[in-house]
This record gives sequence, C-alpha cells and structure tokens, in this order.
Amino acid sequence: MVTSPRVLTSAGELTGRWAAVFEEAGVRPRVMELASKFPEERSLEIPFASIEAADTSLADELLVRPEEVLDSGARAMRELLPVMGPEAQGLRLRVTGLPQTAHRVIREIRESDLNRLIAIDGIVRKVTEVRPQIRDAVFSCAACRAEVHELQDETSPIFREPIECYTAQGGCGKPASRTRFRLLPEKSLYIDSQRIEIQENPESLKGGAHPQGLSVLLTEDLTGRVIPGNRIVAVGVLKSLQRATASRTGVIRSTTFDLMLLGNSLESKQQEFAEIEPTEEELREILQWQGDPTVVDKIVLSLAPTIKGMEEEKEAIALQLFGGVEKRQPDGVRIRGDITVLLVGDPGVAKTQLLRYVASVAPRGIYTSGKGATAAGLTAAAVKDDFAGGRWVLEAGMMVLADGGVAVIDELDKMTPEDSSAMHEVLESGTCSVAKAGITATLNARCTVLAAANPRFGRFTPDRSFAEQVNLPPTLLSRFDVIYSIYDKPDRQRDRLLANRILESHRSGEARELGAEVNESPSAGAPFPPEFLRKYIAYARRTYRPVLSAEALSAIEDYYVTVRKQGEDPNAPVPITARQLEALVRLSEAAARARLSNVVTIDDARRAIKIMASFLSRVATSEGKIDIDTVTTGVTHSQRERMDLLYELMRKLQADKGYFTLEELHAEAEKASIPASRTDTLFYALRAQGEVAERRPNQWQLIRF
Repeated sequence: MVTSPRVLTSAGELTGRWAAVFEEAGVRPRVMELASKFPEERSLEIPFASIEAADTSLADELLVRPEEVLDSGARAMRELLPVMGPEAQGLRLRVTGLPQTAHRVIREIRESDLNRLIAIDGIVRKVTEVRPQIRDAVFSCAACRAEVHELQDETSPIFREPIECYTAQGGCGKPASRTRFRLLPEKSLYIDSQRIEIQENPESLKGGAHPQGLSVLLTEDLTGRVIPGNRIVAVGVLKSLQRATASRTGVIRSTTFDLMLLGNSLESKQQEFAEIEPTEEELREILQWQGDPTVVDKIVLSLAPTIKGMEEEKEAIALQLFGGVEKRQPDGVRIRGDITVLLVGDPGVAKTQLLRYVASVAPRGIYTSGKGATAAGLTAAAVKDDFAGGRWVLEAGMMVLADGGVAVIDELDKMTPEDSSAMHEVLESGTCSVAKAGITATLNARCTVLAAANPRFGRFTPDRSFAEQVNLPPTLLSRFDVIYSIYDKPDRQRDRLLANRILESHRSGEARELGAEVNESPSAGAPFPPEFLRKYIAYARRTYRPVLSAEALSAIEDYYVTVRKQGEDPNAPVPITARQLEALVRLSEAAARARLSNVVTIDDARRAIKIMASFLSRVATSEGKIDIDTVTTGVTHSQRERMDLLYELMRKLQADKGYFTLEELHAEAEKASIPASRTDTLFYALRAQGEVAERRPNQWQLIRF
C-alpha cells in the first residue's frame, strides 16, 4: 500500500514537476509529433518507471491522486507546444507499466482502492458498440435565449440539465422551475465512448470459483481497440456509482455502490502464457530435459497418475497440450496448430477424471460439461444487456475465453445438434463468427479442444460400427484430429491391477483422515508434479517453434502414401485424407516441442504415426480395412454399396405396382446376399433421411423414384 504523500495545494507546482519529468524523459519531440498527427493520434504513453526514475514523489502522488496529477501532466504537455491550436485541449497523457503494488485482482478490490490509479489484469468478456457520449452540454434558455453550458459526469448514465440560467455564463439567473432549457446538440461537445467488461483470468481461479468482472469505461482513442477474448491490462481510476431503482414515488437510491474503472491506458498481453513464468530454479530444471528422448514418456506418466491404463490416450493428450505450430500462408490462409482429441468410452473408464486433471494442469484450461452448454455459451453471442443500457453487446463464450489454451468439454454427446454445430468453425479454423442484430464480428478461438462422450446405447457393442454407436454428427467427428474408442472389457490381470490401485487410494485416504502416516501417495511414481508440468508446457509453447527435418518429412510422406495406396482398388474404401496428413504434422511438431527442440526428428514423426495408426485401427476400420468414411460421413464404404444396391431393389419393386412391402424387400435382399438385420438397418436409415415414406400400412414408396 502506497502511503499518502503530502498534499500539494499548488497546481502550478505539479505542472512544473511534470515539465522536469518530460525534460528528463525527452518527450518534447513526441509531443510535437502528436500535435502534427492530431486527431488521428492524440495520446502520449509514458511508462510509470520513467516517472518514478525522474521524480519518485510525483509517481507516488500519481497513484494516490491520479486525476489531479494527470490533469497537471496534460497542462505540462500543452506548454510544450509552440502554438496553442485546437489540438492542445485534445492531447492526452496515458501511464503504462504500473508497479505490482498497484495491480489488483478483481475479487480483492476494496474501498481503499477508490479514486486511485490501479491496474487490472483480465480477459475481455463483453464489449459494447462505440457511441458518442456528451461531455459538455449546451442549452438555450427559453426566457433570455442565453446559451449555458452544463458539464456531464462521465461515469454517470444520468443526463444533467441546468438548475438555473447561470448569471456567470451571461444568463438571466432564473431557476429551472421558472424557465425551460432546450438542448443544442450541434453546439455540444461529444467524445467517443465504449464500455467493456473484463473478468478474472480462468487459470487464476481456485477451487472452481465463479469469475468476477469489472466494468471499464473507455473514451476517445482507447475505444474500438479490444474484442471479447483479448487478454489485457487495464490501467485507470477506480470510481463508484450509486445504485438506484425507480418507484412510484420517485428514484430510490441505495447505500451500496457499484464499481467502474475509468480507463487511462490499455496494454495487450501479446506474449503467450506471460502469466505463467517459471522461476530461475524451475527454468534450470526445465532446461535439464532439453533433448532428452525419454521426456515425452515421463510427461505421459505424469498425466493423471492415479488413473492407471489408457497410455495411448494419455500420449495423444500429452502432445495435444504442447500443440503444433500455427502457420500463416502468403495469401492469408491460416493453418491451425491446435490438436483436437475426442474420447468416446464406456461408463466407468475415468474419462471425466482424466479431463478434469487436464483442465487443471493445462495453461489456460477451462472445463465445462456439454449437458448444460449452449451454442452461445461455447462460442459467442450478441445479447441485449443492461450493461450497455439495453443495447446489443458482443459476449464471449467458453471457447473464445480459452483462446490460446485448452477447452475441455465433457458429455459432448448430450448437446443438441444445433448447439454442437456451432463448434465446427472453432475446430476447423480457430475462429468464431457472429452475425446478429447488426453486429458482425469474427473472434479468435485458437484453443485446443479435448472432448469426451459416451456411446449412443450406453456401452459399446461389438456387432455395430463406431459411427452407429456415437451420437455425434459426422461433420463434427471429422474435425477431430484423433479419436479414441475406450472399451471396458473384463480382463483378469488388468482388473486385478486396477482394483488394487483403487483400493490402495481409498486406504491411503482413510489413513490420512485418521492422521496415520501414509507410505505412498496415489500419485507416487509421477516424474513431474502438476505445477511443474504446467510451467514446462507454458515455457515450451512460448519458446519453441519446431521445423520439420527432411527425415521427418520423408517418414510422414511415406506413411501417408502407403496408407492411401490401400484405396487404389476400384472397390476399396478411402483409407485416409489430407486432414489426417495435417494432423500428423501437428502431432510431430508437438512431440518436438515437448522435447524442447526446434527440429522435428524422425523419432517425433514415428511417434505421431503410431498415434495416428492407433486411432485408425480403433475407430476407422471396417471389415478389416481402414475406411476414413466411418468418421467423416458416418457411413462405411461397404454400407454405401449395400445402400445403393438396396435402393435399386426398392426401385424395381416399386416399378411393378407403385409400392413395395418390407417382406418383398427382405426376400429380394436375401437373394442379393444382404442379411435381414442389415436390410432393416439400411432401410430405416433411408427412412430417417426422408428417402422412403409409408403411403399406406406396409406400403412403402421412394420419394425420388
């Protein structure tokens, strides 16, 4: 806490001290340049450290009495100008880089911070439109036609009118009850105004606390600079606004006040994961693992160590946390570097526990459940809000807030198709577009998505394909780089190991409750503790941008061409597409980044190939052959062939008498070697698509004959 300095009664003394600070900082050329570029540029940004180095007492006073000190600084700027033109009154002084003692967490703001200069670190949640705000209202008196000025309070939404025709401004002195005042909009002074709401960074919350927000008023050249999802440091003066409610008897004013920050400057946090900075000792420990070929395996062992098994899934998730390298092509096309992973598994295989652990260890990790999520809550929305006086505002959703981090979505299959379809753009391009109520905007949502879902029928059955058992549209499935199906199959050796581990965890927990000593913690054997792993990931993602070596390129190309060769036969399915090729590149880059290397070696490429081969063998295999259509379209190559054959049989039956029955269709299908169960599955799939309709009981017709 800064102690209150001695009170200066002379504004001239403050202006003189500012002039000395400007002289030492050498800002005269910058002020002259601003004056020449006015009104396009009007703000002089000066670091707090420069003020403190020149005049420590002035820097202390700036924190305690910011409005008075900043006004004196603006006067000192005007005195540097050789000619007092219209730009003199428009130049603004903005302070950046406040010391840590002036930084505040939103939930820790107290009354002692009122009317002080503070810095708030957070993420932009809502943004209103930029609108003119009246600052100096000019009125005409109906009695004497005099023009009087009424300065407005920039923090208050209430418009103030003159209480009398001020004699000091040449008026007649009549009170408002004996005359009328007419606003003269063309002679009044306006400034650009915008309100934003920033909330606490998700990674700073402890124990699932609800993030708190704070309104910030931006004016003049600060407006229009941020969009929802931006991480910023807002510097300004903290003000209080009295709450008021309307009633029949008038306005009832509350003793409770709301808070608002009058923005003085905005600093954008461009550096990735700047909020997660390792100490020097931790950095030395991180760099010890640079180039170690076993470090990726150690990271895999450190992911949710109490959950035994799922090594392949954990390896894919470990690479997902590091991510590939985002690339911008010369034509402006962006190639995402984020890796998306979907886990579809039987109940009781610890999917949720794994996801919650990843959300806690990932830098900027946000967890949500699809059961209570909507399209607006996941992406972004334009909503009417009292925050903007009943106007439409742009509000960021979970995936926009997770920009640059990890969005963890559990129970993805519980979302409605309308809501889940909003994720398509985010998964494919890392952006989120909104077009509603005249607001058209594209927000960044460059987040890694880790999702989990349950099978359609509660548990996987061996006689059905993967696509038939997943209650997700193929258009959504096709946008995941890696999909794993997790089966809960009884296995005596594995079950005994799992039971021992779970029972040991319970026994250790009971021993702790009783105060007894515990020899081994459930997470024993994990090479890296969660906090160290979090900083390791943040440092790797911030520092390294791996490039593919010639050997790695050759290995990925050979694998892709070899797998594609399986589909060259006329009746063979398409085994793999370019989407999987790009996923291989991202996984390879992530493996190199996990090793703290800027070069992707052939070992990194082989690790990526192993993960991709595991995904294809589990999910995208039909009748012993790799068929990517299982994921991308939901219909395998063999199913499509049978469906086409069944369609032709129905066409022939309908040509004879104008309709066909199910018994006739079964008889013809058996002649074509299509089992009755498969015939029913394909027939009802065509019915669901609107290709077949029942005109009369058991009389079916093709819609497009």
